[in-house]
Amino acid sequence: VVKVSTSMKDIQEEISKNTKVSIIAGFLTLFFVAFFLRVFIKITVLKPLDIIGGVADKIGMGDLSVTAKVKSEDEIGVLAKRINSMIKGLQERLHLTKFVSEEAVTAVKKAGIEGLDLGGERKTVTVMETDIRGFTSMSEKNEPEEVVRILNIYLDKQTEIIQEFGGDIDKFIGDAVLATFSGEKMVENAIQCSINIHKEIVNLNNKYSKNIMIGIGINTGPIVMGAMGSKDRMDFTIIGDNVNLSARLCDAAKPGEIIISKNTKEYLTDNTFNVKKIDPIKVKGKEK
Repeated sequence: VVKVSTSMKDIQEEISKNTKVSIIAGFLTLFFVAFFLRVFIKITVLKPLDIIGGVADKIGMGDLSVTAKVKSEDEIGVLAKRINSMIKGLQERLHLTKFVSEEAVTAVKKAGIEGLDLGGERKTVTVMETDIRGFTSMSEKNEPEEVVRILNIYLDKQTEIIQEFGGDIDKFIGDAVLATFSGEKMVENAIQCSINIHKEIVNLNNKYSKNIMIGIGINTGPIVMGAMGSKDRMDFTIIGDNVNLSARLCDAAKPGEIIISKNTKEYLTDNTFNVKKIDPIKVKGKEK
């Protein structure tokens, strides 16, 4: 027979000891659960959200080359895919803006949800048209790919100069460029732009061993600018007699020459440019 005896004090100490161990174990378990939960949330939620937030910031600064690289298939992954789709849509819209004038882009931004209305707005602008002389002959002597390559080089340089002087390209018509200038210095800007274009054409000729020359016509007056065509297919452009006159002056200009109309000359406020009066030109559709 074995006699086992213990006191209440020993029992209470044992219970107290076990309770402390249980509490400590509980706290440790809770700590590790909280820690791993935090790591899990950071990896699966916070990090992807941080990536999406960074992408949104870059989009806000105009950087459309970014993508939300989130591979999860949960709600955050779906959000990332939608953001990437939105970025692609913005990229496409950005590319499309290169096919229209700045005035067209501005009009679209101002349009409501119904879109643009057909019709135009009357404005007084300076219209400039440039045209490559002997382009047909050049096209016959070179392969189409080479013609397009050279044409794009010369048109790109003209575009650069036009934008430098605040002009807006309305359209390219084959080898011709139709641009408008507005504001207080529209005439001065258009003329100086034309002078610089001729200088750069010479530089390009030297660089590429070409003999390309252009003629330029400039006219100033009221035109109508707006959406033309049908509700399903529009062209945002400029029309009017003053647009036609700039084209006629361009046709009459000799290689390397700039012809401005009487209206344009009257807008000049000083003698910045050496303007020479020429004999009257017979212009189609004009009596004088």
